Order: sequence, then structure tokens, then C-alpha cells
Amino acid sequence: MAQTAAQPSYAAKVYKAVGFTKAYNFWLWASLSLGLGGFTMLRLRFLDLYGGLCGRATGGSDGAVPGECFYYLQPGRYQLGIMVHLACVLPASLMALAQFVPAFRRRALGAHRVNGYVATALAVPATLSTLVIARRAMGGGLDTQSMVGLLAIIFLYANFRGISSARRHQVEQHRAWMLRAWVNAGAIVTMRVIITLSVMFMSYSGGYYYVQPCAKLEHMLEGRNATLTQYPECAPFFSGEDPDRHVAVRATVFTDSLVEKGSMINLVFGTSGWLAIFIHVIGTEIYLYYTSTERKTAKSVKIQQKGVNGALKAE
Repeated sequence: MAQTAAQPSYAAKVYKAVGFTKAYNFWLWASLSLGLGGFTMLRLRFLDLYGGLCGRATGGSDGAVPGECFYYLQPGRYQLGIMVHLACVLPASLMALAQFVPAFRRRALGAHRVNGYVATALAVPATLSTLVIARRAMGGGLDTQSMVGLLAIIFLYANFRGISSARRHQVEQHRAWMLRAWVNAGAIVTMRVIITLSVMFMSYSGGYYYVQPCAKLEHMLEGRNATLTQYPECAPFFSGEDPDRHVAVRATVFTDSLVEKGSMINLVFGTSGWLAIFIHVIGTEIYLYYTSTERKTAKSVKIQQKGVNGALKAE
């Protein structure tokens, strides 16, 4: 009796419909899409600086981490930097996700190329603008500045190598470098998970402080009197004796104080970013190693050679 061929599962139908031949490739792409794509979609409202990112300026609530809008609401390099960053990185991220869909590459190669060039063209100013705001972003500590700088170098270099490989029609190398670019860029999502865990653990442990400028505290507490009540050490700032006065602020999320919550996030931001970058770089290289065409070819040749050697011994 003839046996009926096994019908593909619903999951197999889904991943094959978008061009994937292996389930694990589809699930990795889906994870990146849900992570980076979801993260991006939730931040589209930040394109409205006064209504979404810094909503407190118009009577709402800030979407940014407490204290960040002190710099973003002041006309100048930091406001321009964050506006350029958001206007470029959000569309670039959504466009980049489409680039990793096999069906899109195979059925619309021209659109794939155009979409890729536009995404890269947007990604460059998006990345450079992070270097502009890094001095003040999330406290602007050296850990944060160096982390932002490293991720910018990794991302820009990988994009450059990816575009160069595409122009030379080196498809395998192009794939590898663009994966390095965007999967490593996804570290910004992973670091949010690490930040959440870190702030909970460190707040529970207690005893952490972060130095904040009095000008920023005045912005967050919305007034001189409230600032002096909670931080009397800021008196030299208000008297004009020390315009750059900084004071130690308790860092914890187990509080109603936005100042203390923001300080805890500032404290762990840079370190969390470094750890996330490490995880993504190592993970990407492991994935590329096990999925590279060269390795698969070498493995196939090795298996065939073993078969030939076995046949010769049998003779």
C-alpha cells in the first residue's frame, strides 16, 4: 500500500511562505523582528518631541527616562541630536527587518537593494547623532559614552563592509556583515532587559548613589524651593556661586521619586549596554559560524570523503 506523504505543519507552512528553509532561521528572525520591531514601534510616538518624548512640557508625561528631557528641551546640539536620531533610526530599523526576509530578496531583488541603501543612508546619521548626545544621555558617564562609541563603530563598520561586499557581488559576505550590523544593533533591546533586572537587584541591595547636576534636579522637581528642600547642597547653584554644582542622589526604583528612579537607571545604563553588546557579538559570531556556506560545504566534503574511504576499506 502506498504511504501518504506527511503534511507539513502549520509552522513549516509559515516559515516556508516567507522563504525560510530552516525553522531555527525563521524563529531567530522572528525574535529579532519582535524585539527590534516592537521596540521601534513603541517609540514612534517619540517623533513628537513635546507630545511623546517630553510630554511633561505640554502637561502630559515624559516617555523618556526621568531627567533626560532637561537636555532635549533646550535648543542646541542635544535637542538636534535626539531629533535626528529618532527621525532616522526608527524608519531605518523597520526597513532593515524586511531585508532579512528571504522571500523579499528573491522575489523583489531591486526593491531589496533600494530598501537596503535607504536603510543604510538613514542609519548613518542615526548612529552619528548618538555620539552627539552621548555626553549627556543617561547621565553621560564614561561607561555610557564608551559603550555608545563602541556600538557605533561596530555598526558603521559592519554596514560599510556589508555594502562593499554587495557591490562586489559577494553575497555570503554581504549577508554576514549586515547580520552583524543589525543583530548587534539589537543590543539596545537586550540592554533594556538587563537594565530592568539590574535596577531591581541593586535597589533591593540598597546603598547606591549617583551624582546629578542641580540644574537637572531643578528641572525634574519643577522649582527652586522643592529642590532646596530635598537637596540643600544645591544652595551654591542657586546663589550663583557654583553654576555647575552636582550632588549625590540616592539611586533606587523602590520609591515615588522620579529623581531617584532616574538616577538608578543612569547608574546601570552603561554597564548594561556593555554586557548586551558582548552577548550579541558572541551570539552573532556563533550563528554565522554554524550557518556559513563555506563550513557546510567543508562538512559535506568531509562526509563524502569518509564514505569513499569506507568503501575503499570494504573492497
